[in-house]
Amino acid sequence: MKNNNKILNLGRDPFNLFKQWFLLAEKKEINDPNAVNLSTVNKKNRPSSRMVLMKSFNRKGFTFYTNTNSKKGKDMFLNPFVCLNFHWKTINKQVRIEGRIKKVKKIESDKYFETRPMESKIGAWASNQSSSLLSRELLEKRFKFFKKKYKDKKINRPPFWLGYVVEPYLIEFWQEMPFRLHDRLEFRKIKGEWKSRKLYP
Repeated sequence: MKNNNKILNLGRDPFNLFKQWFLLAEKKEINDPNAVNLSTVNKKNRPSSRMVLMKSFNRKGFTFYTNTNSKKGKDMFLNPFVCLNFHWKTINKQVRIEGRIKKVKKIESDKYFETRPMESKIGAWASNQSSSLLSRELLEKRFKFFKKKYKDKKINRPPFWLGYVVEPYLIEFWQEMPFRLHDRLEFRKIKGEWKSRKLYP
């Protein structure tokens, strides 16, 4: 069985490969190609996962934004090591990333917050993310309160809402192949340099 896809040939630059795959996913995925599963671990070493939206990426890492008081925010405060997993079913590819969390500078979080729709900004203020909610009506009441409070005013970023960048030390590319003989290519950062190797499926 011949693999005509040369994209998984051994290389030294995982970021260029990710960019190629992500651009392809943007063309093919119907909904949110930037959606990624984020896994964290709490102080009892118990993992949890949820979907977040990657808002940017570069050679430093992969950035998303969230409430620092959320479960994931508390997990990351105690344990900065996380895992991301992109899965693009329409192109039969996925990318798994292991890395360490670092907070984005406040000025960068402010800049991104400014680009959000007005209702999303208000939602960030209204939601006590991951806290107990007695009723849907209470959430909607809080939303209306902050909407009225910020009417005709600039909506500043909440101090508990900011960006995180996952600085990777491992990036694995997976591509579906016939008979479950999938292609896997792992990049691992060793002493500042990326080393690659292929893995058995």
